[in-house]
Order: sequence, then structure tokens, then C-alpha cells
Amino acid sequence: MIRVEESVEINRPIEEVFSYTSNAENFPEWAATVVEVRQEEARGRDSLREGVRFTLVQRALGRRFEAPFEVTDYEPNRRYAHRGMEGHPVPVTMIFTCEPLSSDGTRFTPRIEAESGGFFGLIGPVLERAIRHQMRTNLKTLKALLEGREEGQKPVDEE
Repeated sequence: MIRVEESVEINRPIEEVFSYTSNAENFPEWAATVVEVRQEEARGRDSLREGVRFTLVQRALGRRFEAPFEVTDYEPNRRYAHRGMEGHPVPVTMIFTCEPLSSDGTRFTPRIEAESGGFFGLIGPVLERAIRHQMRTNLKTLKALLEGREEGQKPVDEE
């Protein structure tokens, strides 16, 4: 099992950080391997619930692939999770949590849990380091993106 977890403190309100990061359509803006998102159901705030399915088109390890996911957990302003469905190249679960900070900021923590059987089992330690490096890069991008927004701007899904 590969388990990678990193955190970043973002100087933005928890509602804004959660709203932005739990919207899969925003992934291409801050997750470098995601190039496109296709959601199977209606978009918007009402679509953020358990059972919603979407597909990420990703580019990693020099190739492009589609990764189907299903939302498995959704607690507004606290926790959001999705897991790879049948057809996903690696059994993976992604869990995102938000914690309020005393300074009106937010600690955002993504965690990836992946079963590393078969070929991926052989390269597990290398894959884990690559995932950790990419996650850190993504978090730097996310922090810069959200902290660069105008003060007082509404959360992403309320615009």
C-alpha cells in the first residue's frame, strides 16, 4: 500500500478553500497531471455528494490515460474523498481535508492511498516518491492560486 499525505496552510477562509478544492472541474488548474475533467452528472453545488462520478484525463509517466472516480465522502467545509472505479489503472482513494486555522486561514491536507500490486508493486518506493514530489508541487500551485485571489471574492462555486 502506498500512502502519501502532505499539508499546506492557505491564507484564505475554509469555505473558499473547500469550495475550490472539492470541485473536480478546478483540478486542471492546480493538479499538474490532470488535463481534463468530465463529470457524469449535473454540475454545481448540488452535484457534490456521495455517488457522483467523474473522469479525470491525466498525463503521467509519459502517457495519457483516463481515470474514473466516484465521490465516497462529502462533508461541507471539512472532508471530501473519491476513489478510483473499475477501469482505473491503479486502485486509489484520494481524501482531502480542510481544518480552520486561528488566523482565518485553512490547513488543506490531501492524502492518496493506492494499492501497489503487480507492476506498481515493483516500483512502489519510486512511485511513492514521485507522488509525494508531485503533491508538494500541486500544493504550492494551489496556495499561490488561492492566495492570489482578490480579498472578499466569493467562493468559486458562488460566483
